[in-house]
Amino acid sequence: MIKAIIFDVDDTLYDQKSPFSTALTQTTQLRFTPVELATVFNRFREFTDRTFHQVTAHELSLEAWQTARLRHALAELIAETITTDWSIQFELAYHQALKNIDLFAGLGPVLEKVSHYFQIGIITNGPAKIQRQKLHQLQIERYVHPDDIFISEELGIAKPDPSIFTTWAHQAGIKANEAAYVGDNAVLDMTSAKHAGWQTFWYNHRQNGQNQPSVIPDQIIQTPAELNDLLLALTAAATA
Repeated sequence: MIKAIIFDVDDTLYDQKSPFSTALTQTTQLRFTPVELATVFNRFREFTDRTFHQVTAHELSLEAWQTARLRHALAELIAETITTDWSIQFELAYHQALKNIDLFAGLGPVLEKVSHYFQIGIITNGPAKIQRQKLHQLQIERYVHPDDIFISEELGIAKPDPSIFTTWAHQAGIKANEAAYVGDNAVLDMTSAKHAGWQTFWYNHRQNGQNQPSVIPDQIIQTPAELNDLLLALTAAATA
């Protein structure tokens, strides 16, 4: 029986492509087609997810990593050099745009209901200050106790290390098979949570067919409405 539902943050609780697109538009004269923009964003996310553990391990400074991810995102579409100054301006615009993020449509009222029947938690990679600012903007404190928010920089553990999941469960007093993780990344979220013995709900709303988990998720959700329906169904089952 599921007793706890834990969420990733970026592109799981909110649409991360929106602030990214806003920042890119504000810091370059280049214009991208919808397909090109989707490609750039996917490369941005892929680099972020694949390499952030190097920041946690102090192998890369945060500033060097931020410059590298913008270069990686745009490398295949533009010939000009991504300068450090451009990267800094992009990051400033991106963090400003993050101040306007909202939960995916309908998710707030659903989390309110779910929080009465399940322990709700957060496990996210990223710089602690930035991730906490996002969570505050999303008003996640309405649904999640501060002790149940795990941010990789604060713990010194980053996904895909399964120990970040086992540590959360141990602290919460939850058995592995009583926890379910909701995330959008096939490897960082689904594979690592499953290796920790958790149930996994893959929120594949980008419908990324090229990036498949090496494990079979317990559920696959492809739209915000499907995520809301799944959470409400779990709540209904818990009250039956």
